[in-house]
Amino acid sequence: MNFEGKILRVIDANINRAKEGLRVCEDIMRLIVGDKDKTDKLKHIRHRISKIIKDSKIEIYEVVKYRDSQLDVGKETKIRSSKKGFPDIFLANSQRVKEALRVLEELFCILDNKTAKRFQNLRFNFYNVEKECVKKIGHLCNIRCRNLSQ
Repeated sequence: MNFEGKILRVIDANINRAKEGLRVCEDIMRLIVGDKDKTDKLKHIRHRISKIIKDSKIEIYEVVKYRDSQLDVGKETKIRSSKKGFPDIFLANSQRVKEALRVLEELFCILDNKTAKRFQNLRFNFYNVEKECVKKIGHLCNIRCRNLSQ
């Protein structure tokens, strides 16, 4: 595989990682927390990833062409059971999103600076949405904990 193909393979993995993490966070805010506003903000970020890629200088078909999940040396990772509830799951997935957006930002610095800047802006936007969600989840957990102890 040539150098550009390897870069596109990393981009593919991180597009998937970011969108999967966002979907988990989105479903927690929608189906567990019940917050439409934050659900919509997370959904918007997930859709922005697709839009940024569509507007970039690369074709998604070209990116997917370099996917090789059969030979991926990292596919056999163990599932960790350290998560104690949906707040931990939300935080683990929001961390994945931030890391993936940073990788996309860095790699697009090689291919397309305009796209790199768009991923940087999206990452900072996600930081703000994440903070709002964590605050809401913390508030919800405090209410539930107080109700359980009464």
